[in-house]
Amino acid sequence: MANFNTVAGCILASALFAMVVGKVSNAVVHPHKLDKPALAVVDEAPTAVAAAPAAELAPIGPLLAKANVEAGKAIYMKQCFTCHTIDKGGANKVGPNQWDVVGRKKASHEGFSYSSALQAKGGDWTYEDLNHMIFKPTTYVKGTKMAFAGLPKEQERADVIAYLRTMADSPKPLP
Repeated sequence: MANFNTVAGCILASALFAMVVGKVSNAVVHPHKLDKPALAVVDEAPTAVAAAPAAELAPIGPLLAKANVEAGKAIYMKQCFTCHTIDKGGANKVGPNQWDVVGRKKASHEGFSYSSALQAKGGDWTYEDLNHMIFKPTTYVKGTKMAFAGLPKEQERADVIAYLRTMADSPKPLP
């Protein structure tokens, strides 16, 4: 019976200790409630309002003429290389390999499982299409798997596109 009392006393003392620690920690730490959710839920249903920002982008052609390929490479390595490879014959990562992407048919890189939304988009990757996709992928292709927030700065997008253009055996002519 003495062992039972010792065990019961230890259990009660542990529970009391945990309760006191919980009360003291709540008194010391005051959590900050967020004004809005940290992760916004995006409505995947296409709307006319959601498509408007993509249509409002200025043409990228004039900026491509003065784009900095080295700056584009630096941005690519910082922002894109986590999910994409760029070397010829390179493997797919979370996203498809980007070698020779300018002028390539959308959703066509062998061995990559594209979203049905991008497959339905159709056509080839033009400079303007790349501009819209890099600006905000979820606006350009509703339902895309690409979870990239986008590059809001025009010159940065032009620099990245200029870099992507050079990653080909025969770079496509500028617009």
